[in-house]
Amino acid sequence: MPKQLLSFLGALTPISDTVYSDFLQAFKLIHVPKGKLLLSEGEICDKLWFVKAGLARGCCIIHKLGKSQEITEWFASENDFFLAFESFVCQVPSREYIETLEPCQLICISRKDLYHLYAKHPEMCHLGRIIAERFGLHDKERLREMRLHSAQERLNIFHQQSRELFLRVPQKYIASYLGISENYVSKLKARR
Repeated sequence: MPKQLLSFLGALTPISDTVYSDFLQAFKLIHVPKGKLLLSEGEICDKLWFVKAGLARGCCIIHKLGKSQEITEWFASENDFFLAFESFVCQVPSREYIETLEPCQLICISRKDLYHLYAKHPEMCHLGRIIAERFGLHDKERLREMRLHSAQERLNIFHQQSRELFLRVPQKYIASYLGISENYVSKLKARR
């Protein structure tokens, strides 16, 4: 188990040696190539992932008036957790896809093993709550940005808050994430 994850978790809340030991057994390091689908629409998400290195995204496909549109919902890079939240928690078929945008080193744990850690180590529920709160705050902020800001403001905010992602993520996915056209992203980037 890479110390990167344990250092990250330890910064959120103290982790005992017993929990540390159980973590070592439950989490697995995997290497995933660029373009790999980790989850497809209709599958049930049974893993929580942590990005040691690389970049992934979650997206869904909306069907309207005989056309399909892909919408990027989130990005995950180094030191980020990711999952298809509704599918993972409720164990229902996912409405999203998860794919890697770069070769990735991911640390993952199955839902079964995570819930076993919660049951065995009640202090792990505290850690899970902190991570869930961070997810919720991030989602709330993104909704606020989408409702209150113009396309140019949304791109500027994304650039300011996520400079590294701005450089690493393909332009079409930034456009999809921000709800603006790829051509508009190109024009705004050219003005910089």
